[in-house]
Amino acid sequence: MKLCQASHITDLLLPKYVQACEKLNPGLVERVIEEVSGEVGDALSYRYPQPWPYVPELVRYIAAAIGAYRVIGAITSLMKTEATSENEWIPIQKQWKYATELLEDIVRGRQKLPLEETHPDREDASVAVIAPQKLFDLRGL
Repeated sequence: MKLCQASHITDLLLPKYVQACEKLNPGLVERVIEEVSGEVGDALSYRYPQPWPYVPELVRYIAAAIGAYRVIGAITSLMKTEATSENEWIPIQKQWKYATELLEDIVRGRQKLPLEETHPDREDASVAVIAPQKLFDLRGL
């Protein structure tokens, strides 16, 4: 199941960048979409078994952001650093970081999706306080 489309990646990158990537490496965008969809799907499969009735928008964004980052990363080494403020890839790097953090939150159960969970976390923790029994009984003094 594809979690995003090429148009979602193009929305995050300028179309000329996607065209340049495709010119250098034909079929790159579709291969990246397949890879990212598989990885994200696998990461979420324990909590949210597949197939899903639809792809939630949050998952679509995560797949598109990670995919866009990988598409650009496949043709340039400038993705490796944020050393200068003139680096035009900083926005996509920030989106990639945010998307991977969101994915981690969903996997750990801190963020919920509008899908049925197979293995939800336990109920909220309850606390029981148990005091040790008294050693001395001073009531008779």
